[in-house]
Amino acid sequence: MDLNDQPAYIIKMRAKPGNGDKLFELATVGMKKSDASDRHIILREDNDPDVLWTAEVFRSTVAKDKYENSPLADALRDEILSLLAEPPLRIAAHPYSVAPE
Repeated sequence: MDLNDQPAYIIKMRAKPGNGDKLFELATVGMKKSDASDRHIILREDNDPDVLWTAEVFRSTVAKDKYENSPLADALRDEILSLLAEPPLRIAAHPYSVAPE
């Protein structure tokens, strides 16, 4: 599959003080359970352990849409949003290159 056929998101989330570990746990479990992507990375800011960055590349638009409209996505979204100190920043993107390939 061509990389241009794989939608992606870059997301930044800031947890309420003391909720960073729970946010990272939920994001990690959600990525594994979603079964919508083969490539993702979750990063924790060095200077603020309550800030999570994630980049997720979906297998296809169909896989992304199936996950986003699933009961799992609804449940995770509600639980994650309850942990946040501010609205998440979500940027739609597509991969340009991947290494190694």
